[in-house]
Amino acid sequence: MDKLVVVEGDPVNGKDTHKVTGSTTSSPPATYTGTADFVYSGSMTQAVSDLVRINGTPVALVTSRSTLPPAETLPPSGKHSGPQGSNFIPPAPAPQPLTLVITDAPLGVGTPGAVAGSTLLTVDGVKVLLDGDPVDTCSGIGAPAGSKVSARGQSLVTCSE
Repeated sequence: MDKLVVVEGDPVNGKDTHKVTGSTTSSPPATYTGTADFVYSGSMTQAVSDLVRINGTPVALVTSRSTLPPAETLPPSGKHSGPQGSNFIPPAPAPQPLTLVITDAPLGVGTPGAVAGSTLLTVDGVKVLLDGDPVDTCSGIGAPAGSKVSARGQSLVTCSE
């Protein structure tokens, strides 16, 4: 099956998990420490190919990185900030969302997953990313995250898997 080749700026979307701390909703409030899930809405922006471009846009490789726009990490409305967490563990006592901060780092960087990249198409010996490839985003618990890259920046070049 043919898949589009990913280029710089293509979106990376999914979810990942981070350690958070803040206050509980109990009376009196207590310290909350746990984990929460966060929406990841980034794009492929770093370490793209210096050698190959499609329509003038650099091709993304398995050595490329995704990042989040700065607004995504700004509380309280950034999707990747403490107040926007969900699926809290432990669920009780419930945390007060506006008090939560993500305590692990680095925040925002994603790396292509171990099975990402074309088995046929490489640039200088490095696999090219394809539409739907997994990206391990900035999960703070050491687990691969559930994000994927989508080819949106070009519609000319495909590769068979």
